[in-house]
Amino acid sequence: MCGIYGALLPRSDPGRTMAAMQGLLRHRGPDGAGLQKVSGGTLGHLRLSIIDLSAAASQPLWDAERRACISFNGEIYNFPELRQECRRAGMEFRSASDTEVIVNQYLLNGEASFDRLNGIFAFCLFDARSGDFYLVRDPMGVKPLYYARTEEAIFFASELKALVRSGAVRPEVDPAALQAYLQLDFVPAPLAMVKGVSKLREGHLLHVRASGECSVRAYASLQEEPGGPRGEASLGADVAEFDRLIHGAVQRQLVSDVPLGVFLSGGIDSSIVAQAAVEVSGSRISTFSIGFEDRSFDESSFFDKVAGAIGSDHHTEVLRPRAMLDLIPSLPHVACEPLADGSIFPTTLLCRFARRHVTVALSGDGADELLAGYPTYRAARLAWPLRPLPRAATRGLAALAHAVLPVNYDNLSFDFKVKKFLDGLHPDPVLRNARWLGSFRSDDLPGLMQRYDPAPQRDLERMLHEPSAKIPATPALERLLRMDQRFYLQDGVLVKVDRASMSCSLEVRVPFLDPAIVAFARSLPADRKLAGGDFKHLLKVYASGRLPAPVLSRPKKGFGTPLGKWFRGELKGLLGDVLSPRRVEQQGFFRGPYVARLLEDHWSGRRDHRKLLFNLLAFTLWQDTLRETAAAGTRP
Repeated sequence: MCGIYGALLPRSDPGRTMAAMQGLLRHRGPDGAGLQKVSGGTLGHLRLSIIDLSAAASQPLWDAERRACISFNGEIYNFPELRQECRRAGMEFRSASDTEVIVNQYLLNGEASFDRLNGIFAFCLFDARSGDFYLVRDPMGVKPLYYARTEEAIFFASELKALVRSGAVRPEVDPAALQAYLQLDFVPAPLAMVKGVSKLREGHLLHVRASGECSVRAYASLQEEPGGPRGEASLGADVAEFDRLIHGAVQRQLVSDVPLGVFLSGGIDSSIVAQAAVEVSGSRISTFSIGFEDRSFDESSFFDKVAGAIGSDHHTEVLRPRAMLDLIPSLPHVACEPLADGSIFPTTLLCRFARRHVTVALSGDGADELLAGYPTYRAARLAWPLRPLPRAATRGLAALAHAVLPVNYDNLSFDFKVKKFLDGLHPDPVLRNARWLGSFRSDDLPGLMQRYDPAPQRDLERMLHEPSAKIPATPALERLLRMDQRFYLQDGVLVKVDRASMSCSLEVRVPFLDPAIVAFARSLPADRKLAGGDFKHLLKVYASGRLPAPVLSRPKKGFGTPLGKWFRGELKGLLGDVLSPRRVEQQGFFRGPYVARLLEDHWSGRRDHRKLLFNLLAFTLWQDTLRETAAAGTRP
């Protein structure tokens, strides 16, 4: 896992720009730095050594005959098989790295080689024979890749702040990205929060020809998986197939030349990964967890049971408000773009804790979006009969709930779920699902924003409908899952984990996003995923008898933090300072009186605005950092 950056087709020497980008990405690759000038550009690399720790694997890396060069971030899990294929074709290798396999595979199979890579990756590959460049991102969007087309060059980097520091783009907020963020809590690709910058989408490539012509297109066949039932397979056959697939994925992802462990939340997903790691390795595996003093958020009783059952070498650290206060100033630097997910705090601290022991960690991310693990999927069924109700009626129900149900700041409390359900009701299931997961509704924005434009809203709604539009004949549940895979998983969950882990030079791998498991999950009938009210039905059947019973029957908690309580206690002063009406007005994005009402309602206990306030807090802190990052890049 590394940091990559570069300048393609520059009009002048990009030396200062490259140096600025390198300085902002060093945390992603502390083990080495490389810079390679090629015909038509410069590729940069910062190395976190995982596979083949020798200098032979340093990057940017050429093939043996200097026909192609690559700057690569990620891991390729099927590189041993691909290497053998190249060797049979007479190709030479000078290292034992997976990076060199990508280059030789490209020379052997051209662009078709990209779709054969099983891994998590983002890279820039230069073909010296044609003078063309390829920017490529993995099929599920695990690893990040930003780019900007300017008059000077096409710049790319693993993180947005590197492009800002370089001076390649002006530090201006993109209005469309801001409106999307306020509603979703993240910025969906291909948007980026800085004007003039784009994120390469999952399973896509940017082809930059020597002539200057550029084109973005999908390359991954995984993008077009049609879904549908797995024929007449029985539940038992599906369970057996999943067992084969998860053990295969974990075995591939345990390959490492540095210490490795597993994140363990006490939920079913991470527990399955941890158990498979123990079974495949045949040895004790290190597992890592974060606990809370607040019992409604703490899951220590569950992860302690799992660690004891599988016999892992377990490590736990408790998150206290003081640690979160200390982390807040660095949040914009960690997140790179605004990200209104409170779990970024425990995730960052978990990564820092684990990094003291290991360099690689496996996680259970992706299972919820593939196999229906969120309460929103069950809520969608409950909301279906309410579609004919007029908007005035649904708003009246929501107002009644807020008036009658007392505020409870516990994790996923009853009143929080009821109010969120009613606030998010919308006749369109796609927009309804987005409202349930996000913060502000579209009809909140004209009152919140100083400058609201309805055009970006229409574009966003079209974007949210894209995944389901491609599979119109697929059951409703699968369409919601595809939307969450495309947006919530890629641009929310995976962004959080990548930034949190790489901020401390830790690599995180995601076995549930192995291509074979993704294709398998998409092919399952709906009742394998959501059977009645049973989330992730297949996984629970699979884990029955393998994991402690309380883990299977526990309610869904997520990796939440007590923000609602902390915003009225330990974090009240900071919140009031950052979101003071005067400061908000001066920044020029939000209306001070609107934000003041949110603060007063939350502090008085009339409303629980934890999500809305954290959304605004994360953006405001990031905006301050954006200006500082840009200013630092102008200093000599």
